[in-house]
Amino acid sequence: MKGTPQLQIEMESSLIDRAVGIRVTGLSSGQKVTVRFQRKSYGGKTIYFMESHGTFISDSKGIVDLQEVAPVEGTYEGVDRMGLFWSMQVTRTEEYSEVVTTKLHPQSLTILLERDGEVIDTKVITRKWVADEITRTPVNEQGVVGTFFHAANSSPRPTIIVVGGSEGGIYEFPASLLVSHGFNVLALGYWGQDPLPKQLVEIPLEYIEGAIHWLKARPDVAKGWLGMHGTSKGGELALVVATHFKDITAVVSLSGSPVVCCGIVPWTDQKELPPSWTYKGKAIPYARPDNSVEISNRCLAMRKAGENPLRIWYDYLTCDPQITEQATIPVEKINGPVLLISGTDDACFDSVQLNEMAMERLRQSKFEHEFKHLIYEGAGHEVGIPFIPVAANQFTGGTKYDTAQASKDSWQKTIDFFWRSVSNHDRIRIEG
Repeated sequence: MKGTPQLQIEMESSLIDRAVGIRVTGLSSGQKVTVRFQRKSYGGKTIYFMESHGTFISDSKGIVDLQEVAPVEGTYEGVDRMGLFWSMQVTRTEEYSEVVTTKLHPQSLTILLERDGEVIDTKVITRKWVADEITRTPVNEQGVVGTFFHAANSSPRPTIIVVGGSEGGIYEFPASLLVSHGFNVLALGYWGQDPLPKQLVEIPLEYIEGAIHWLKARPDVAKGWLGMHGTSKGGELALVVATHFKDITAVVSLSGSPVVCCGIVPWTDQKELPPSWTYKGKAIPYARPDNSVEISNRCLAMRKAGENPLRIWYDYLTCDPQITEQATIPVEKINGPVLLISGTDDACFDSVQLNEMAMERLRQSKFEHEFKHLIYEGAGHEVGIPFIPVAANQFTGGTKYDTAQASKDSWQKTIDFFWRSVSNHDRIRIEG
């Protein structure tokens, strides 16, 4: 029966990684309506106006349930209750006179219900990075720079170190959400923020070792288990750290490489490329020390032209089998389970092929812990946090839909992986 058309929202305030139910009720059978999302995103002094929309046909009961029906037109295709969240895109920008928000500021989304171009209902929902019961503590002590997310009651919890990649600074986004799944999390900076190195070159592993000791000394960190989660270049770092320090008992490498590559420096005509990591004053073997000036100049020209040269660059770094073999991380030395995550359309490097090399090492060594490689068809380098806007452009690769689905699936499997590791570790410790 026809009533007053209105939006029904399952959760009007929720964490970023939680799915939200959205329905439209009170329509006539077969009626066409549009659901539109709008929000502002702040980056420095720029305001980004973002929007997504979908046009739907109501069912025989006059209902549109985004969990059950695909849009006939819109910013995404297929049945996906969260499609309007990840398909948001920038429609315009404005410059603002001052910095107005922090990066973990809650998102306010306006949801509009439109019929024949007229807005007939409006709802505002809030999406949060940090749960209310979580304490966010900036850290800059004993040489450790980062942000510690922990339960307000300070009870001991399994703890995870999170590191980002070539963006530098402190990668708080996944850390702020993982903590709501029962962990404490240290988002650890290792370059690109004072007083840390200004470039991702020659980063001493002793720095991460210091962060491990800092965590082990805390009474709210459960004894005997430490996980590590790294994204992109941070995925490489997580694997390197886990092979050196037995305190790391579970590791996730997201869109990372099990082959150590050179430090990140501008493309130049220098003959030698610097290492990314050092330990006890020596460089961790890497691909590769010798710089091809020809390829470097080609990559620089492509970048200046607005093109993506990363696949060309990383293909060069890993093209010599002998050098690549020496630079491959001995993942079989890791003291716990390993989870690798890749998209087949990663536009940065061939993460699938490289991670399959790591899988083969683990198989050949008869690795005693769990190890798994999640490969997502059509997904790009952005696989990670679910239900956030996906660019899927030439610099990241993949399609928006496939990357969004990969993020949803891999995020839950990451959480399950860490908890399975905690449970297995406790069982082994008790039995031992």
